[in-house]
Amino acid sequence: MTFHHHHRMDGCEWCEGGQGVWGAFVLGIGVFVLGMILILDNSGFIDASLLAPFWPTLLIVLGVSHLVRPVSGRKIVWGLCWIAVGAIILLNNLGVIAVGIRVLWPVILVILGGNLLLSGGRRSVRRIAEDSWRRHEREGEST
Repeated sequence: MTFHHHHRMDGCEWCEGGQGVWGAFVLGIGVFVLGMILILDNSGFIDASLLAPFWPTLLIVLGVSHLVRPVSGRKIVWGLCWIAVGAIILLNNLGVIAVGIRVLWPVILVILGGNLLLSGGRRSVRRIAEDSWRRHEREGEST
């Protein structure tokens, strides 16, 4: 099989199709483990209620799935947010810290709002860069 490597502003064409593979793999492991725990609980081999305080590890796995993607598909801010929220809830469930949803909810809103603001700015910068690149290519073709 031969891959044709065409350069584009936002990365390589054939690499971008696999952006979600790594994240899906990590997330798939988390869902698989959860399913196995539930099967073992239903079969009477384990008592899953003992594992209930650890449910925020799913949020942490979701965050890690955002961080392990190839560079072009990473969502670092979202990954770190999921990890932070999962860790805070997990530590609260284990009695290490005392944080209620009343404290956590505004933090989540600030993170979401900040990410929306930043992603809008990134899109504008990317659009300006793409327009500049297209003008540069047209000027190069006309000479």
